[in-house]
Amino acid sequence: MKNLRKHHQWPKGLCAVALAAAALLEIAHADVDDYVIVGHISDAVTTGEVILSRTSPYIGGTDELTRAAITDGRFRIAGRVSGGPGVVSLTAEDVEGNRKGAARFVLEPGEIRIDYVNPVTGFSVRGGPYHQRLTRGWQDSDEYLAAIADYAEVMAARANLDEGPEHDALMSEAVRLQNTINRIRGGALRSIALTDGDPLASFLAIAMGGLGGAQALERLDELEAITELPASASIYRARNETLTRMAANTRRIGLNDRVDGFAATGLDGDTYRLEDALAENKLVLVEFWASWCGPCRADVPNLRAAVERYGDRGFAIFAFSLDTDREDWQDASVEDGLTWINTSDLKGYDSPISQHFAVSMLPKNLLVDANGVVVSVHARGERLMETLSEMLGDEYASRPRATPTALSNATYV
Repeated sequence: MKNLRKHHQWPKGLCAVALAAAALLEIAHADVDDYVIVGHISDAVTTGEVILSRTSPYIGGTDELTRAAITDGRFRIAGRVSGGPGVVSLTAEDVEGNRKGAARFVLEPGEIRIDYVNPVTGFSVRGGPYHQRLTRGWQDSDEYLAAIADYAEVMAARANLDEGPEHDALMSEAVRLQNTINRIRGGALRSIALTDGDPLASFLAIAMGGLGGAQALERLDELEAITELPASASIYRARNETLTRMAANTRRIGLNDRVDGFAATGLDGDTYRLEDALAENKLVLVEFWASWCGPCRADVPNLRAAVERYGDRGFAIFAFSLDTDREDWQDASVEDGLTWINTSDLKGYDSPISQHFAVSMLPKNLLVDANGVVVSVHARGERLMETLSEMLGDEYASRPRATPTALSNATYV
C-alpha cells in the first residue's frame, strides 16, 4: 500500500466551489509561463492522489514532477512551465495506490482541464493551443469516434460473458479495434511530426509518439537546425538513440527460430531459468510485459484461462517484466493475481534480456516448445487457445467460433 498524506476533507459542495474559485484566481494572477491543471474525475476515483510525471532518458522510465491530493473527485495542480512546453503524463491512484486512469498531454502555460468520460475513453484533456493542435485532428474525426463506440460495445458485451469461445472472439475483436484506434492516433501524430510548419508542434508530436528510432533522430536534427527546441528534446534524443542502437544490435526472433535461455529474479528473490521451464513443459509462453502496459494487463484473464485449461498438459508461462521500479512491478503482479513465473531485472528496455529478444514495444510474447523453438509469435486470446489445442490436444479447436452477435450490425473500419 502506498502511503498518502492526510488532507483536510471539505464538504462536497464547498470543496467544488473552492477549487473552482482557486483555479480562476490562479489563472487571473498567473505569469506568462504558469499553468493550472484542474481535474474532475469523481466517477473514476473520489479520494487519492494524482502524479504528474515526464518521460526519462531511459526507455520505460519516468521522472515524477509533482503530485496532488484528490478530494471528492477533484484536484488542482499549479506550477510553472520551465524549459518550454513538453509532454507529460498524469496518473490517478486511489488511497490503496491502485491506478484508476491516466492521460498524456502537452504541459504548456494556461489552464488544462481533465475530466473522466467513461471506462473506455478514460480521461479527456482540454489543454492549451499546442495540445489541441496535436489532438483535435483525430479525436474529433468520425473514424476515431466510430472506433471508440464499437470498442465500448465490444467491451460491454464481453463483460457479461464467461470464459469461452464467444468471450475469446470478443477479445480478438477488442484487440483489432484497439489497433485501429492506435493507427488513427499514430497516423495523425506522424503527419504533424513530419510536415507541420511549426517546429515546436512537430517536436511535441514526436514526444507524443509520432516518430521513433532513426526517423525521430533525423527529424530532430532537421528541427534543431531551424530553431531551438525545448530542453526536453535531449530526453527524446537519448531515448531514440537507445532504440536505434537496440535495433542495430539485436536480431529479430521469429517463427522457427531457436531462443537462447536466460535467468532472472522473481519477486520472491529466487532465480528462475527459462531452460528449467522448457525442460519441465511441452510449451512455454515467454511473456514480456510491464505494469504500465495496458494491453498486457488486459490480457491477463486470457493467460490465466490458458494456464487453467492447459497447465496440466504441459503449458506454462515465463514472464519477464520491463518495469524499472520494483514497487510498480510488485503492485501490478498482486493486483492482477499472477500465478506463473514472473521475473525482472528492473532495467526496462535497457535490460540485456529485453534487448536480446528485440523487445522494442509491448505487448510481446513468444510461444516456445521444449526444444526452445518458437512455434508462435504474439499468441494472444483465441489464437493462443487454438495453438495450444492443436499442439496439446483437446476439443477447443473443433468448437464453432462464436460471433459477437451484439455487434452483428456494426461496421468496423
